[in-house]
Amino acid sequence: MTALHVRRGLRTALLATTAITAAIVVYGLATLPPPALRLDGAPPPTHVAGAYHLHSVRSDGTGSVDDIARAASRAGLAFVILTDHGDATREPDAPAYRHGVLVIDAVEVNSREGHIVALGLTKASPYPLAGPARDVVDDIHRQGGVAIVAHPDSPRGELAWRGNAGIPVDGFEWLNVDSEWRDESTAALVRTALHAIVRPPEAIAALFSRPVRSLQRWDATARSRSVIGLAALDAHANIPWREQEEPRRTAGFEHPSYETMFRTLTQTVVTDAPLSGDAAADARAVLSALIAGRTYSTVRAYAWPSALEFSAERDGHHYVMGTRLPESSDPVTFTARLPLLPGAHLTLVRDGLPHRTGQGSLVVAGIAQPGVYRIEASLPSSGIPWIVSNPIVIEGGEPEGGPFGGRGRGGRGGGGGEPTGVVHAEAVPLDPSAWTTEHDALSTGTIGLDAGRLQFAYDLGAGSPRGQYVALVHDPGNERGIETVAFTAAASAPMRMSVQVRLPEGRGRVAQRWRTSVYVGTTPTRIELRLQDFEPADRPTQRRPIVTPLQSLLFVVDTINARPGTTGRFWLSDVTLGVNRLD
Repeated sequence: MTALHVRRGLRTALLATTAITAAIVVYGLATLPPPALRLDGAPPPTHVAGAYHLHSVRSDGTGSVDDIARAASRAGLAFVILTDHGDATREPDAPAYRHGVLVIDAVEVNSREGHIVALGLTKASPYPLAGPARDVVDDIHRQGGVAIVAHPDSPRGELAWRGNAGIPVDGFEWLNVDSEWRDESTAALVRTALHAIVRPPEAIAALFSRPVRSLQRWDATARSRSVIGLAALDAHANIPWREQEEPRRTAGFEHPSYETMFRTLTQTVVTDAPLSGDAAADARAVLSALIAGRTYSTVRAYAWPSALEFSAERDGHHYVMGTRLPESSDPVTFTARLPLLPGAHLTLVRDGLPHRTGQGSLVVAGIAQPGVYRIEASLPSSGIPWIVSNPIVIEGGEPEGGPFGGRGRGGRGGGGGEPTGVVHAEAVPLDPSAWTTEHDALSTGTIGLDAGRLQFAYDLGAGSPRGQYVALVHDPGNERGIETVAFTAAASAPMRMSVQVRLPEGRGRVAQRWRTSVYVGTTPTRIELRLQDFEPADRPTQRRPIVTPLQSLLFVVDTINARPGTTGRFWLSDVTLGVNRLD
């Protein structure tokens, strides 16, 4: 090949590369999402904008707490809520102002039915929070926090919420940025990467689609009880190598950045007074407003700053977002206003459906029909609402059925029917000789008697979690059907233990083990359990245990709710089995 041929080949390659590059640039510019509208004015000082659901280097994020606070400061936010993964045994950081931004520490806990954000905890949990979602929520409430379901409809199955409507969570993420990109095509993600070179926040927001199922769940649940909706950044400042991976830390590749995320989506709380600069007091004000439902979400990448005024009036009384009004024949007047963007489209949504619309402001009088009423503000170019309020609820009426009722997993009660005979309580002996221990090779347990109470001292094997367990076991030898288990319990330190039963083989049934979980504090407390509320310990099923003779009763400490190396004691007294008799 001559030099001339080489030069011609290089020239052709260069022209082709230039043409392809030009085509990509033209395509990128032609499909570029519009820039965010920059609005004049400022929201009222009691409308405090911040960001919720952030991960730092303490779990799977790339930035330190200071990095996150600096980014929030550059984005003009007033607060951030950190939600690093954990089991709540880490002492939460006290609220603090960093770089002018209020930093509030929370934790994202992994339950059996999905991830739950625990807000408002002020101390470390005395034991790991884990296991069935109902137990995790109960523990969060007991320790003074509130429970928010994270990414409930993530396209990644193991991250989606699998709990039923009976689990008393306090809120849902109606939008989660991490969930929004996971169901996108490769072409859409490539296009987003191109757009992000020019307009990063707008590129991310262009992936948003209306989360219909999440909004339906929120509205359906709010008919019967207070439950808030939040927009979650789920920011890590890192992206996974492949779609189904967790975000991982990679040196020098921290995109989308925290600041980009902060300029994409915000959560505003409406406080009683402007923040004072006292971190502890301001954190209480922010969390109180959030938990009460005095909060709205804004897609900042559409327009900024934002301000929404939404209220109700009945019989001369004024009510704000998050209020539940009792059923009454007296009519309600709803008022909504967008003081910074009067041209935006407003919709009063009732139970998930448009009820009335307006431009910039909306007054709807004469409303007495029970329902969940929210405001959505939209812009012509927005893929989802620009602003979504929390609801004002008129109570009453029967909530309509939907896809979120029923037991599902994680329920307690129901499904077992009523006892077929009379239940008699039969005492279980507290003589240590009537009990035995079971444990793995690393763990030990010792049975004794203390002031008439059965005492069990346990030492859970140390090291990494490897299925360590230790159990106090009684074999009652009962030939009649068992309906209930009851006992009085106390522990040397607050704990959560597993109460289990073994059911024998018989009538074509293999031997089964069923479990439930109970909290045991340091003060003796009476605990009563129905066998029908136990769940399978060793196989997934929706069935309930049938009334049957009991092979073994077990009180188990394991690594679900105890760390390896944990030692302690618990005491049992007045242990009874509710025996089914047909007499």
